[in-house]
Amino acid sequence: MDLSYIFPGVDYSVDSILLFQDDGQWWDVLFYFYPQINRDKFDSLPTSQQKTYLRDILQKHYNDNAKSEIDNKVVKYNAHWKLHKNQIEDAFYDAFQCDIKDIFNDVVGNITFNPICPRFLSTRTFDVFYKNSERGALGVSLHELIHFVWFDVWQKHFDDCADEYETPHLKWVFSEMVVDPIMRHDRRLKDINPYFDDGCAYECFYLMSVNNIPILDTLYKMYVGSKNVVEFMEQGYAYCNKYEHEIRTQMQ
Repeated sequence: MDLSYIFPGVDYSVDSILLFQDDGQWWDVLFYFYPQINRDKFDSLPTSQQKTYLRDILQKHYNDNAKSEIDNKVVKYNAHWKLHKNQIEDAFYDAFQCDIKDIFNDVVGNITFNPICPRFLSTRTFDVFYKNSERGALGVSLHELIHFVWFDVWQKHFDDCADEYETPHLKWVFSEMVVDPIMRHDRRLKDINPYFDDGCAYECFYLMSVNNIPILDTLYKMYVGSKNVVEFMEQGYAYCNKYEHEIRTQMQ
């Protein structure tokens, strides 16, 4: 497994940000980090001009404030990854019962101005907000790397449609939950993730319960008690199917 962090340019950041344009909750985060964006002006522009408006502001931000910081982060992120690479490979081998040292060698972490960090399974790429420390960037990366390996093993076993690995499908919901039990079970992962103690999965899952039992505790016991990860995939997904209504109700 290998991971390279790069800065793909301002245009990439703009495209990444616009993926979330229709999500008001996430969009508020953008204006928090970039108060120089005039929200009323942005909203008043036709769609064809919004991208140009954002690009002009973020290009100026890059030129005036962020270039040296991003150059520095590229070096620090890659060095921190290399420091922990072997440890992560060993932990993933135990979690997924497959040797990943010679696969997943094309993963890319795109350092962007987007405070929200999407991931793209088909290209094995994901975004990292440039304000993250190297420890924070690794925490984000661990979450996404678990997804990449999880769905690779999943598809080889179930031979299903990869379209169902994205929101709002239940397979996506389940995959977001399992990050916690996988990381919780292995100190080699959780100890290098600065986000673990505050939650390495979505907050709603830590508040979710079925039959008055926290759902992540149930999945953790299921994960630890399974003879291999495929058995956990089968049992855990069956559980999520059974209680899908309760899960989705608590995600709202």
